Amino acid sequence: MDYSKPEPLFYSKEQAILKYGLSGNLLKLSSLSEYSRAVDSTGLAIKFVAEGTERYSINKQHYTVAAGSYLLLNGAMEAKVEIESKKNVKGICIHIDNAALIDVLASIMRPDTAYPDPSIATYLTTDFFLENQYQSAHTLLGKKLLALSNEVQGKQFCTDDINTGLFYELAEKLVADQEVVFGHLQLIKTVKTITRRDLCRRLIRGREYIDSNFTASLSTARIAQEANMSEYHFFRLFKTVFGLAPHQYLLHKRLYAAKHMLSLDNSVWDTALACGFADIFSFSKAYKKHFGVPPSTHKQLKLQ
Repeated sequence: MDYSKPEPLFYSKEQAILKYGLSGNLLKLSSLSEYSRAVDSTGLAIKFVAEGTERYSINKQHYTVAAGSYLLLNGAMEAKVEIESKKNVKGICIHIDNAALIDVLASIMRPDTAYPDPSIATYLTTDFFLENQYQSAHTLLGKKLLALSNEVQGKQFCTDDINTGLFYELAEKLVADQEVVFGHLQLIKTVKTITRRDLCRRLIRGREYIDSNFTASLSTARIAQEANMSEYHFFRLFKTVFGLAPHQYLLHKRLYAAKHMLSLDNSVWDTALACGFADIFSFSKAYKKHFGVPPSTHKQLKLQ
């Protein structure tokens, strides 16, 4: 492809996959209603879905990746993707070359920085990596993918935007997210690596369920069910890995959402109900206990 002349990138109304390669990195835009084949599993791959649903089978694990979610893969594996839809399913697939990841890691792991564990380099660039599905709204990489998707669909993104800087920025956000996941994996003490990886996926799924539904009435039992774990096992491991019990994490999500709403001049009553509190009394009590002042004090304040 001639990169000297910018051209708009868009999702075709027909069956199409547009490929753009640069220095070992690859960006693919797809618009497909029927598709079934093996997935290229060379290096690190990001499978983001903008519209519709893609179904993946990865080493006997099954993932239904819906709009606004993405799948991360790395290393050699048996992988297959299937698409079957009346309307075209739109997706972005990004392959990041290991050299770009190593450059980012080398910068982060300088002797004058406090990085928790150098073995994350092995984790990120080999098949020790935790292949997993994420909701884009809850990760740094996901938010970048959402922004990229909006630019592509709005025809605000052209071939000149496909440069080394784009892939470095994606790699930076991926590393930041996965540093946290790597730390979570180390906190799950099991004999088998495969068990640790499976439990980590389930815990992330439970946390994402809270993130997406914190305004609803949620019990630990319901969240554990979403994670496909027993209630106590989920409660114990969630607290071990994330540092808070599920109900505490849920309360924190509600309180910080409430603080944001109050900074936008919403009423205390409307804020309490919108953020999932049963009544204004329980909201005020929890808010004062956490922030040290009643919600009325923060009503006119901007977020720090």
